[in-house]
Amino acid sequence: MVHTAWRSPVLGTVVELRLEGTAEATAAAEQNAWETFERLEQLFSTYRPDSELCRWRRGEVAVCSDELSDVLAAAETYFLASGGAFHPATAALTARWRQAEIDGRTPHPAELDGLRTGLPFTVVDGFASRTGDCSGVDLNAIAKGYIVDRAAQEAFAHAGVESVLINAGGDLRHLGSGSVSVGIEDPALPYDNLPPRWRVSVSNAALATSGSARRGFRVADQWLGHVLDPRTGWPVTHTTSVSVLAADAMTADALATVLGVLAHDEAVAFAEREQVACLIVDAEGHYSLSTTWPG
Repeated sequence: MVHTAWRSPVLGTVVELRLEGTAEATAAAEQNAWETFERLEQLFSTYRPDSELCRWRRGEVAVCSDELSDVLAAAETYFLASGGAFHPATAALTARWRQAEIDGRTPHPAELDGLRTGLPFTVVDGFASRTGDCSGVDLNAIAKGYIVDRAAQEAFAHAGVESVLINAGGDLRHLGSGSVSVGIEDPALPYDNLPPRWRVSVSNAALATSGSARRGFRVADQWLGHVLDPRTGWPVTHTTSVSVLAADAMTADALATVLGVLAHDEAVAFAEREQVACLIVDAEGHYSLSTTWPG
């Protein structure tokens, strides 16, 4: 049987959970998945001062849990591999652009330069050390995918479950038998009730899509996407949508951010080095595909 459930708000979005298997197994798997979402969302929350992440940022946690250490280590890896295009400590830059919305004028480049920072932590053998001011560390661009992965794995571990599909607002993970056909919308027409512009089959893999059509900053009369280039502090304008097909949702989630920051040719080359597939749409609506994107 197929069992489908939705819950909101989870990770700031609507989460769809679709399970195939026996009635008893899917009921137990659903409960386990929601419990995993709740536990890990609380652990990584930047809004709850008692979350492990917030306590670690303040220096109140000497030894991180395996979950937090794993995500911090992955964030460090992508920061280094991308030359800083992925950065888990851009809260000050984001806050400055929110203020720019209120002020109605863009920040001066010198001011943005002053808000840019290096990576304020390092992870060695699973031990996360704070090497600078970690108050702005925000793992949302990678932790969401990690949580989706863990929830899917916990659900699929139940005997009698044949397949699991989790879709958390654009971060999708499939495990088990069969496949799912996923539509990718045209970022130029995000609110129209139109068929998706592209479709891709996902089987025992993950898909993440990041775009600037729905989220961003309106400064005076100019709309700017929410993805910031940490190397400059400025919103990315050359890309409107990135979809990444990878083995797991954490990888897809992080690389959707990286590829949206990099120039298109550089992004496609980076995706192929990382052995993921990507579809990148530019500001004019033209798109680029990696050679590994399913045909």
